[in-house]
Amino acid sequence: MKAKFDSPLVTVSIPTKNSAKTIGLSLAAVKRQTYTNIEINIVDAESHDETVKIAKDALVKDVLFCTGSLLKSRYIGVREARGDYVLLLDSDQILQKTAVEDAVRIFTSDDVDMLALEETVYEENSFLETLFALDRKLINTVNNLSEFTGVIMPRFFKTSLIRAAYRNIPKSLFVKTGGPDHAIVYYEAKRLSHNVGVIKNAVKHKEPTTYSQFWKKYYHWGYTSLDAHYGKYKHLMSRKERFRTGLFTKGLILASFGSILLLILKGVPFKIGYFTAAVQKSIKKLHN
Repeated sequence: MKAKFDSPLVTVSIPTKNSAKTIGLSLAAVKRQTYTNIEINIVDAESHDETVKIAKDALVKDVLFCTGSLLKSRYIGVREARGDYVLLLDSDQILQKTAVEDAVRIFTSDDVDMLALEETVYEENSFLETLFALDRKLINTVNNLSEFTGVIMPRFFKTSLIRAAYRNIPKSLFVKTGGPDHAIVYYEAKRLSHNVGVIKNAVKHKEPTTYSQFWKKYYHWGYTSLDAHYGKYKHLMSRKERFRTGLFTKGLILASFGSILLLILKGVPFKIGYFTAAVQKSIKKLHN
């Protein structure tokens, strides 16, 4: 589908932080889309590598900056979007060539306000990547879209909906909240609309390949999730920290074992990060 004057503008918003190893792949995939009426904004959180240079070399015009959390970076990208639809993409996600075209077709023909993008693993060369692939197989087969127990969460939204959802998120969470950002956004969007769709085989996700990368990622998730576990989203967070739904159903024996092992491995750095943040917060209170 080539862009026409009546083709709605789509904003692809990508938050970055030291993303030089993956942002080039992600941007190249956006540039290759069969749907062409696309704008890209990058919201960078003080990267110390070549992330911003790579984005500018790829002719991204809107490079914005954020000193807050991932949740705030997403908000800035949504706030500055000029499109009728916003895709919240990660810097390590590679879109399939027709993903945006498929999304626009669904948005304009069906009663849908937000779309989840089914993910698969970009490569499967390491043990960790194999575990991610098994976990994704389970997730995609079960296809649980619950905002509480599901893992597949929308990334493509009508701009009006996601802006309304963001208005209901406490601004205090913009300071540090990172890991559960999508869960919070989806929770608020689902309170406004239940019209959710899924695009099959839409994204390849470049997962951590080494244990040091893996540890760093999920430690950070835990560290930046502390504030979301109190107040408005306490119940949501408690429901999220469980094993996948649909384990050992539909013949998914190997995928279920892989998913369980992956979540156990994720849980160790996540919990250490979470409790580190909790201890630091307690010490800070004592000194105030």
